[in-house]
Amino acid sequence: MTGQGGYEESVAKSLRKIAAHIPEDLVAQFADKSGMTKADIHLITPGPAGIVSAIDGSNAMIAEGGSISLAAIRAARTTFNGNERENRSVTPLTLVTIGPGHKNQDFVALFEECYGAPPHKGLDNSDPERASAILRDTLEYWVTLQTAKVLPAGALLLMDGALRVSSQNHEPVLDDIIKTAGRRNLLLAAVAKRTRATWGGGHPLLPAISGLVAECGITGPWWAKIDSHILDHTEYRQGRHGEIYVSSLHPQYSRPLKMELPKGTGIDTVGKTFAAMAACADDGRIPGYPYPLLDAHRTVVIDEALVQLIQQDIKAGLSKQGIQDRTYEDLFGDLHDDFERY
Repeated sequence: MTGQGGYEESVAKSLRKIAAHIPEDLVAQFADKSGMTKADIHLITPGPAGIVSAIDGSNAMIAEGGSISLAAIRAARTTFNGNERENRSVTPLTLVTIGPGHKNQDFVALFEECYGAPPHKGLDNSDPERASAILRDTLEYWVTLQTAKVLPAGALLLMDGALRVSSQNHEPVLDDIIKTAGRRNLLLAAVAKRTRATWGGGHPLLPAISGLVAECGITGPWWAKIDSHILDHTEYRQGRHGEIYVSSLHPQYSRPLKMELPKGTGIDTVGKTFAAMAACADDGRIPGYPYPLLDAHRTVVIDEALVQLIQQDIKAGLSKQGIQDRTYEDLFGDLHDDFERY
């Protein structure tokens, strides 16, 4: 990059790209591309809040070195009954090492502890962030599976994210979760906090369908199924165990969210699932987002204060073993930390 044109030109270029991303006729293009009409938008009549369990996981890098890194992972489940929290649990905060070497040894041990057998494929250490996320997923899927085995029929089981795996090792696990939920007559859905889903060569999905709903004069909570051929990227089909929906769950506040329900879910079950979600999406803090998932997120999140506490515990433990701060800095230090002081 030469810097020709300066800052103002770079701002203008960025604005042009955004405008191309969201054209003025976005809704008309989407209606033409998708073929969706008012008949494809289904109104939601919220039912009584029943039993809802939500699962979320969290991972955070604690220390990153050239040959070895440390990450913290945990998962949480929170269960509501009639709008009141019935119970909440969180797995112990667990430190995992990423490196040294090519394959991650903690992944093998954690997978076997959770599922009683080793993974069929190892986890590469080359990308510490990805490795820590897959380790978190291992724990999060285990909590979800255990929850699916004990919830009563008709309960709503909410997962954070998507019904799509990032590691082939989790394919049979997610399949088991979906089959267990179906066998026990549970309502299962995955809710995304944000989505990269696009159509028509890069146009965002959520504002397009939200605009179409508004043009149809529909207010209040609604849901619509998104046919897979509408979307741009093959990533939305690979490793996916669910079908994509968009829904707005609050009667007054429009907050479209991308969600996934298991493939082949019948329309009657789809309606019951969205009615159950709408019944628990009226929290004033984040209206339109299912508050059991919000509660699970707040329970499980590994924030900066906790990261710093873990770092201090690691340093104190190393000191007791005769490893001084200088060695810790040589192993995990980052000149960016020094730069931020000036």
